[in-house]
Amino acid sequence: MDEFDIDHLLKMSNSIVKNYAIPGLNSSLIGGNGRGTVRLFECSREHMEPIIPHSHRFDFQCLVLAGSVKNIIWNKTNKFDSDLFMISELNFGGDFGKFEETEISTCKFYPDEKEYFEGDFYSMKSRDIHSIFFSRGAKVLMFEGPSISNSSVILQPYVDNKTVPTFRVDKWMFERIAP
Repeated sequence: MDEFDIDHLLKMSNSIVKNYAIPGLNSSLIGGNGRGTVRLFECSREHMEPIIPHSHRFDFQCLVLAGSVKNIIWNKTNKFDSDLFMISELNFGGDFGKFEETEISTCKFYPDEKEYFEGDFYSMKSRDIHSIFFSRGAKVLMFEGPSISNSSVILQPYVDNKTVPTFRVDKWMFERIAP
């Protein structure tokens, strides 16, 4: 059997978005449109900046084509030694980085980390909350299912009876590259 040809996949990429929430993480669509989306993430640098815990508006599966990712699932808990977070709803505004944020409630969460390497699959449901780190040279194929909701959630630290606003969308994020 032949090896998977990443170059073939790269020739199918379109609608490139650079700096997808973090410096050096680019996203492109693969092929056409339809009942879901196939997206390729490529990371050109060692990803050190955190992506805050968030859910998605769709279920998805990922295949790590190169490099590695550390996926952190955030689980609700009542444990005394866990951290308190504000759960906020993000209503999607129709484009990358366009959201309306509404604080919902506070809850304690704990992280459960797992690392995935070339050839590994992982999947998540839209209700799952995660954060993720990409290695330099990581290439991850993401199979997004159809949207289940128009909103997702984020977690932000809740300290001294107030939310610490770690969620932001900066001007350098989500730069579209002409086809």
